[in-house]
Amino acid sequence: ILSAVCITSPKTCFGSCPTFYAWDGENDALMAEGFSASIAPVLEARDVDALSRLVPVDGKVSLRMTNEALETHVVRRADLLAAERKPGIQTVATDENEFYGVSEIVAPLKANAATGDCLDKLVEADGAEWFSRADSTDLATKEWITLEFPATTGDDLGLVISSRQTLMTTYLLYQTLAYMGSSTGWWLAHMESLGPRAVTYTENLLGYLGGIEVQVDDGNGWRSVGETNEVGPLATDTRLVPLGKIDSELRSVRLRLTQGYWRIDQVALARIGDQVEPSRIRPTHVMREGKPDERAREALLDPDSTLTTMPGDEYTLVYNLPDRHSKYDLFLDSRGYYYEWIRQEWLEEEDPNGVAMMLFETDRAMRELAPDFKRVEAGAEQSFWGSRYAR
Repeated sequence: ILSAVCITSPKTCFGSCPTFYAWDGENDALMAEGFSASIAPVLEARDVDALSRLVPVDGKVSLRMTNEALETHVVRRADLLAAERKPGIQTVATDENEFYGVSEIVAPLKANAATGDCLDKLVEADGAEWFSRADSTDLATKEWITLEFPATTGDDLGLVISSRQTLMTTYLLYQTLAYMGSSTGWWLAHMESLGPRAVTYTENLLGYLGGIEVQVDDGNGWRSVGETNEVGPLATDTRLVPLGKIDSELRSVRLRLTQGYWRIDQVALARIGDQVEPSRIRPTHVMREGKPDERAREALLDPDSTLTTMPGDEYTLVYNLPDRHSKYDLFLDSRGYYYEWIRQEWLEEEDPNGVAMMLFETDRAMRELAPDFKRVEAGAEQSFWGSRYAR
């Protein structure tokens, strides 16, 4: 069945690095995905994800780390970060992985996009996401969401955004690998030889479509104050974008983003308090198939070692919270990289000129690939989630 799904839509097959599940009070729910942009060893990176819905049990947290795709995962660490929750204050991370306590969190009064009124999708983090469809002629086309908040003043304001990417990211990554084809190994080895320059080239591709840019209108016209750009289509993450100095009363905020590239669950205005330093918690037990796996635990504790997983592998990581009676805002701090396996269906599109277009003429690639992506866009989510690898 998986093969049939991928033959029908090979650019939207499931894949996106290690996936992490935990108890949310009712179910074992998808909470996070690790280092989604790290598609080669030279791109190994840290990834911090908010575990907003996780519910500890008896002062312990159990994370189920799975490899559900045709990928090889190389995990250097998977730690918890715990910030003790104070009354009326929530700890939120920025894209720079700095943590702040925020309070006075306020939902927008109005929210409008080109698709119309979208307030009901953005007022709560309830899984009812706002999203749009991509432009049919240029995947880089921008759109705006305009938000109105109660009049607020102060230089300590920030926007809290809960979001994830659509499957446009997956499609573009898989298309690039299809162009590499049977020479993918050579391309990845070449990336290693480029060192830091490889990061630049990858950012040109993965970062070309940009993040969710935040603009404010404080009486002097719209101006950009920051953005959030968390890569990955699986799990919603929550980030803080500080608004900086506001010259007058703030009422309106605008989000500028690539059309059809983001799914947004919540946007809220908040007052930023003190910077927070969460406690780092290493896994005390690592289980595989219900049995302790000490080698896996040691690999995750040793910064010079890695834990490698293959399709179908699953580990349970157990953590002890500092105080079982306290409440915490929890984050996953993972680091590593992964390899995508080349699908047979992709090899028909091998084209070195296509690779060059993706890396060096990305604007042209976004125009040429738009019609093909539009053909698969409507059924992409069903194809993606229906093709998870299972042992």
